[in-house]
Amino acid sequence: MLSFAFVLILCFVGGTNVNAATSGEYTIKPGGSSNDVVNIDSGNYYITGTPGQTTEIKLLVVNKASQKRNFVFYASTAYTNDNGALSYDKLKVTDPSLKFQTRNAVTPKNSTFQVPGNTTATITLKVKVPEKKFDGTLMGGITVTPYKEKAKGTVSSNGNLIKNKFSYSIPIQIHQKGQSQEDAKYSVRYVRPGTMTTAKGQKQGVLANVHNSTNSYAGPLSAKAVVTKKGDKNFKITQTYDNQSIAPTANYNLGISWGNKPLQNGNYHLKLTYNTSGGIKSWVLNKDFTITNNDAAKYNKLAGIKPNYLWLYILLAILALAIILGLGIYLGKRNNNKNNNGGNGGQPTRRRRR
Repeated sequence: MLSFAFVLILCFVGGTNVNAATSGEYTIKPGGSSNDVVNIDSGNYYITGTPGQTTEIKLLVVNKASQKRNFVFYASTAYTNDNGALSYDKLKVTDPSLKFQTRNAVTPKNSTFQVPGNTTATITLKVKVPEKKFDGTLMGGITVTPYKEKAKGTVSSNGNLIKNKFSYSIPIQIHQKGQSQEDAKYSVRYVRPGTMTTAKGQKQGVLANVHNSTNSYAGPLSAKAVVTKKGDKNFKITQTYDNQSIAPTANYNLGISWGNKPLQNGNYHLKLTYNTSGGIKSWVLNKDFTITNNDAAKYNKLAGIKPNYLWLYILLAILALAIILGLGIYLGKRNNNKNNNGGNGGQPTRRRRR
């Protein structure tokens, strides 16, 4: 559970009327105006300061409901989820290259607050540029969500009940004055069999763990994954992706679906290509990996693929046919031998007297 700090400044603009309601009946946006340290022109907090410098940012929370509501905000470090999107819903992000949690630059880190109906609340936060020098960009965000509210249910066109609880985030980027930008360094740490959720349900495939080891953000990327199997020139899996946003010093699992093909044991190779918008810059990543019999059976079963015993039936049929043919040949030779012995060269058989 979050330990909520109530140290914040709330400025309520009483009687602020809001027109059309949005999802969750509230919205958030940066407040104030841009200056030499904080730029909000893009709808995000873009902070550039000297090491150790502290600046203020303002967060506007607009309650579009007629009744007062309780909300909670929290600061977070950005990461990339397994859908390839930037996310801000973790209080702690783990990565072997991450040296500073952006969440720790924000004060207070989290708090609950109340907003009257049809009113806008202004929350003032402080952001401190890390004292230790760094190149590139630190990324994080401020997330706001209703506090202790039940999810509202809606009925979809097919009659299913869907419960929604909305949360919104505003990204934060922190730079140090005089420090250079960093180029992205992407790599595939490992590839493992697994299952993934697709438009057609759970599918078997592999998960490629893609890692960005630097404080760099290249924006939305397109990607193409090609999987081949060693010793099998006919095997090839190709999958393309849009809007893959890889956060600084972060890793995520890129799912590569096998589609209707079951997983099979063997040695494979992944070629993964990322491109910036317009193909101005690209990265080509290669990784060998192995699928074992046990893993193939496990994830095929989880995806609902039943084992294919056709090869066994064919083998049994061939074996049965071989047995029948062998038995026929044996019996045929045996009958021929009896007939030859019975003829005895055309001579009559003589009985022996006792």
